[in-house]
Amino acid sequence: MKIKSILGVFIVVLAFSCKQKVENKKNSSSSETKYVEKTENTTPLFRNSIVSTDIDFITSTDPDAFLNLIYVGQDTKEMPGAENDELFDENTYIFKATFKNNKKVEIWAHSDFGSKAAAKIYVDKLTDKLGKLPNFMREALHHVVIHKGDSTAFAEDAGKFFVLYSDNMDTRISNNDLEETVFHESIHVALDLLYAKSKGWKTAQTQDKTYITAYAESKPKQEDLAETAIFVYTMEKYPGRLSSDIETWVKTNVPHRYAFLKAIFTPKE
Repeated sequence: MKIKSILGVFIVVLAFSCKQKVENKKNSSSSETKYVEKTENTTPLFRNSIVSTDIDFITSTDPDAFLNLIYVGQDTKEMPGAENDELFDENTYIFKATFKNNKKVEIWAHSDFGSKAAAKIYVDKLTDKLGKLPNFMREALHHVVIHKGDSTAFAEDAGKFFVLYSDNMDTRISNNDLEETVFHESIHVALDLLYAKSKGWKTAQTQDKTYITAYAESKPKQEDLAETAIFVYTMEKYPGRLSSDIETWVKTNVPHRYAFLKAIFTPKE
């Protein structure tokens, strides 16, 4: 009776141990699967980098290099825009902003503003945003165009400028998005011609499994560089500003583009 009892206990313990090993293996496998699903994701993280997120990548209190602004006068300037077909504006209001590294960027406000004072209101809304750019990006800028209206900003990389619209600027300011808009368009000016079609960037795109935003995925040749850059810049310039989940997602899902852009931003800052 005693031997049978001991034998029975041994069998029960052995069975329980085997069961635990099987369950632990299942749980381990399940955990690994969940980890892969959480980190290796082929679905873009956001719809786009700026207006569809609540992330304040660049804040209004971040330091900027803007020093002063002078009014140059009125002259005829090439003022491309989405809301009219007239390329040239005969009485454009011209301002010149100076920054700490003695870089000067002209800001051209369309004559539709009606007065120097009205134009300067929107120029003043822009200058500190330009001051928050990395030096090498500001160095690439020749000028900025400001129109009256509510169209979306766009850049001309070959001409080294980008275009803003007054009502859209106000909307972006109210959403804490104008700094990011200026950064995004300046990336087009500073980096697109150098890298967007380069072998290194194309290889990085191919090696990564997804895009950080759906907008980048929809226009990989035009928008992926600018969309990804603002995440990498923020991670390098302001560590911890993005959530740890976002930083992990970037490093896990677009590691090659992360490394490519990190090499550009880190030495410059």
